[in-house]
Amino acid sequence: MIWRLISASMAQRPGRTALFQVGYALGVGVTLALLSIGTALLEQSRDEELFGGGDVLVLPAGLDLETFKTGGVSSLYFRIDQAPYLYRELLTSPRYESEIAAVAPWIADALLYVRVGDEAGSGEPQPIAASGQIPSRAASLGVSPSLLGGRWDDVAADRQWSIPEPAALYHEIDAFHMPYGAAVGDSTWAEWHYFNVRLPDRDAWLYLTYMVAGAVPDGQWGGRMLATLVGSWDRRAAASERVFEDWIEPERVRFSTRRADLRIGSSTVTVTPEGRYRLTASVPGPAGDTLRVDLVLAAPRPRYLPPLELSDEAFPSGYTVPLLSAEANGRVCDAADCTEVVGAKAYHDHNWGLWRDVTWDWGQLNAGGYSLLYGGVLREGEPVGSRFAFVVDDDGFAGLLPIRGIRYQWSDSAGGAAGGDSGRAYPVGFELTAARGDDRLVLRVRPEHVRATPAADSSGRVFYQMQGQAELEGVVGGLAVRETGTGFFETWRSEIRGPVQ
Repeated sequence: MIWRLISASMAQRPGRTALFQVGYALGVGVTLALLSIGTALLEQSRDEELFGGGDVLVLPAGLDLETFKTGGVSSLYFRIDQAPYLYRELLTSPRYESEIAAVAPWIADALLYVRVGDEAGSGEPQPIAASGQIPSRAASLGVSPSLLGGRWDDVAADRQWSIPEPAALYHEIDAFHMPYGAAVGDSTWAEWHYFNVRLPDRDAWLYLTYMVAGAVPDGQWGGRMLATLVGSWDRRAAASERVFEDWIEPERVRFSTRRADLRIGSSTVTVTPEGRYRLTASVPGPAGDTLRVDLVLAAPRPRYLPPLELSDEAFPSGYTVPLLSAEANGRVCDAADCTEVVGAKAYHDHNWGLWRDVTWDWGQLNAGGYSLLYGGVLREGEPVGSRFAFVVDDDGFAGLLPIRGIRYQWSDSAGGAAGGDSGRAYPVGFELTAARGDDRLVLRVRPEHVRATPAADSSGRVFYQMQGQAELEGVVGGLAVRETGTGFFETWRSEIRGPVQ
């Protein structure tokens, strides 16, 4: 019957019947498409490997976003490097408080193994999928899970990850390490706290190093204290340089892989509960005199570079800067000649690893409201990682710019810079350029004091430490920068082949 009606309609009204059939087919097609989309959305809403709740999702670089599912196979070997720093100093910094209302870190379906068995845990490991959130942060984003019972509140580890107290932060980033990888049993392993402090009343400055070195912990190793006073320490004399050094047996060395505190003989580094660094040191000099240091370093707001691993398998090493900008108060005594230190500019970094056959460019500067750190490492003439300029201000992270070039100007003799040895070329200035996108910085430095240390090997390399005035100019984060300040800088040069760059 239906086919007879269709045939009659086609015979009497062929155009109208054809139009009706086309419309009917389109309607059925749209309905099927909508049902398919609805089914897909329903399946996704039930998929534990997909989540949302925010306007922006931060993911590791290099992912195929067409196939990526957080927690799925495509994310198995990815992580967001420096996630705590990214959260603390960028996403939740004062710089973006008017634009970012809430941020929540998330771990979805991480692969873990648990051992099920007797109390000794001797059973076979079983794979499980584990997810994690910080309760207060998830609640701020409106994505807290529905609780069937009990409470779900932040614990100490959550607070440590998101908003640590200053002391906890410094212990987290500034703790010591045990040798690892190729460094295990290597006698050239070294790790050290380094500080420099300007002493404006004396027109002088102090380099201070607390070092643990050797085949830690089962071979020959120990502690080393190294201090250098540079400048017009003696008010009756011209600028000078005094070096103090001491070696300490391992029985009198105490360090921790969980804390920044360190003891080398009677010299100590201690982080106080308030988040200040207390430095004490007693280091003998070559003439039988002793340098005594009792200083407290503090930063009104932490400005820091998080720990970076510079290493490959043959070059395990790392670097962090807990205090990019700090003030020092206390006392420094060279024998019986003491000076009270009040509000002096100070800096602290921390290095570890195998640093043989390595050269570098490095510098740190405080100019206006900005702190700048730059660096780059060469090992056997080849770059290790990238050269970068790192900028922070009172609002936290401001920029990370690749270095495009460093141009040094060299004197023909020591006459071009203070503190030089006769007959050796010295840097009389240099210009560093760094740029990324629309951001660009130019750093111009005029050394006022240069210290040269020839390498112990036969390479002809010379290590230069500089202190001087600097100009910082350019654009960072869309803001114009034009500041001046003082800083400390380092480089290497081969007297046989020219600059090591």
